[in-house]
Amino acid sequence: MQINVLKFGGTSMADHKTWKQVLEIISNYEYPVVVVSATAQTTRKLVEAGNLAAKGKLDEALEISKSIQKRHNQIVTDFLEENPHAKNKLIKDSCTKNTEAKIGKLNKLLTYTERQGVLSPQMKDAISAMGEQISSYLLAQCGLALDIMTQHIEARKLIKTDSEYGKANPNRLLINQHCGSLETVLESGFTPIIGGFYGESKDKTVTTLGFEGSDYSASLIGAAIGAQTIEIWTDVSGVFTGDPRFIPEAKPLAEMSYFDATEMAYFGAKVLHPSTLKPAQERNIPVFVKNMFKPEDKGTKIVRHSKHDLDVLALSFKQNMATLTVSAYETVMGYSFLTKVFAVLEEHRLAVDAVNTTEASVTIALSDSEILDQLSKEFIEIGTVTLERQKGLLTLIGCSINKADKLTSTIFSSLEKVELNMISFTKEKRILNVVMDDEKLIETTQKVHNQLF
Repeated sequence: MQINVLKFGGTSMADHKTWKQVLEIISNYEYPVVVVSATAQTTRKLVEAGNLAAKGKLDEALEISKSIQKRHNQIVTDFLEENPHAKNKLIKDSCTKNTEAKIGKLNKLLTYTERQGVLSPQMKDAISAMGEQISSYLLAQCGLALDIMTQHIEARKLIKTDSEYGKANPNRLLINQHCGSLETVLESGFTPIIGGFYGESKDKTVTTLGFEGSDYSASLIGAAIGAQTIEIWTDVSGVFTGDPRFIPEAKPLAEMSYFDATEMAYFGAKVLHPSTLKPAQERNIPVFVKNMFKPEDKGTKIVRHSKHDLDVLALSFKQNMATLTVSAYETVMGYSFLTKVFAVLEEHRLAVDAVNTTEASVTIALSDSEILDQLSKEFIEIGTVTLERQKGLLTLIGCSINKADKLTSTIFSSLEKVELNMISFTKEKRILNVVMDDEKLIETTQKVHNQLF
């Protein structure tokens, strides 16, 4: 059995017209397993409702809940009106009942949050996962109106995780065991439709895999069942040399390696979740990034080994960054100093994007957050701290240039009038990072891209 795992994101789930496009794509596969996101903007709305409830604004939170219910009911109504079928009344009744039940549970979660006066990580996961729970069930029901044998599978039965709310770590052994049931569903002639992004911890509470975690869900499931391919269907025709929303001249890449694609995702590219490719890579499953609005486009194929003869494969950027410099006291030097610095970062689970070090100081580029204000106290025994905010990070992926004269002529000529805060280059990983003021980031990224491509 050659199984294809297909993941559809929020833009694919935007309205009744895109739902039909999704179902038409699904119908072209013999054994598809489908993973879907929440409808566009729904997760953000759910988190907003949770925050409002925590601030005591329960009425406003419940209004958002009501609007989510109304929107999904309308999508189903519009879909069924445009796709007449003898079973439509049963389908609509089932959808309405399920959505009502989910919204009722959401309202209870919001009410509890209002009483507690805080949106805990556990409660935030429970609330934000509602979008996928609703969308996956409704899409599966609507598939029946097109005579597609779609069957909703609750993601909590498959995706098992720890209790690290907000960024849960999957239990691969349990996931592999539970995903075996999907083959039985396929053999029975049904197409499983599963909500991405969320799972279940050992104590049966809802967890989420992190923002845009539906990609990760698809990869975990694909690896567990030994899929032939994992396909990420989005609104662009693959991975581009730069973000086409900011760089209109960006070009699609026909092929790239797992490593380069992961680095692009980690350093700001929005096409994939940073953890997506690890399960696929372990099983050597090719991942395709394709455009649901142009399904005939080939998209980008991501595989274990992919060579290119370009100076730079692609670039990405991150906004809202900060640089943190820790300078050691005279009594704290060398390896002891660095060990203590990174121990603090590990304790707060702060991911580092770029590092420059000397024996007595270290400068770190990382995403800005409120917790950085607390680090001066954490580092008081180690050294003094300087924090600079409103920074941006430009990253060149697959950088095969390793000679200073060519780096200068090809890349740094585009940066000559930009004040740079930090530069790091790794020949082994073929990555060049440049930190600058955030306000200059996009303009500079465009110039560098034009110079390279």
